[in-house]
Amino acid sequence: MRIPTFKNMITTASISLGVFGIVVAAPVSAHVVVRPAEVLTASFQTFTIGVPNEKDQANTSIKLLIPANLKHVSPTVKPGWNITIEKEGEGEAAVVTSITWTEGSIPAGFRDDFTFSAQSPAKPQELQWRAYQTYADGQVVAWDLAKDKQSKKTDGSPDFSTSGPFSVTSVIAKADSAKDTKAYDNSKAQQDVSRAFSMAATALALSLVAIFIATRKKS
Repeated sequence: MRIPTFKNMITTASISLGVFGIVVAAPVSAHVVVRPAEVLTASFQTFTIGVPNEKDQANTSIKLLIPANLKHVSPTVKPGWNITIEKEGEGEAAVVTSITWTEGSIPAGFRDDFTFSAQSPAKPQELQWRAYQTYADGQVVAWDLAKDKQSKKTDGSPDFSTSGPFSVTSVIAKADSAKDTKAYDNSKAQQDVSRAFSMAATALALSLVAIFIATRKKS
């Protein structure tokens, strides 16, 4: 019977951790998501819409509904795409309600980013980003559902073939002082470390179980 060395156990655990990270990240990458996930109140921000194409048809149009209370919305020029802006009201009182990118193409198996700038709301709140992906065959995937409204397959897993959850950006209050900002950053850093440690511990535990089972089979 071959006894695995500590070095081999660590290597296996590291590989498992990488696989674990890929498994966790995969469902997120399949969604149309607007980033960043957090912005400060009344701040100017460049938002990025990540658009993956997991179908066998080219993605030819993207429409994003703009949440209320965003000001000075301005999309970035996107070579190869035509950009249409819909507004309500006139003059300086006009409010952008949606941005649509058309006449371009995201091939099957690829992804692309679309950006625009805007000023965030003056008060803390949640921005819900509803997006609509249109394909060359006319099929539309609507990313406009609350997570608890997501449709399911017969096996109980989420069905993203025609719909999916909208992404969210939290608008948080500006820190009153540098001390508050530092405290917020430290708290967020601690949360990130705790989350990473938890994932690593889980992956290590799974790896040790796998090694134990493999060792017993060889014996």
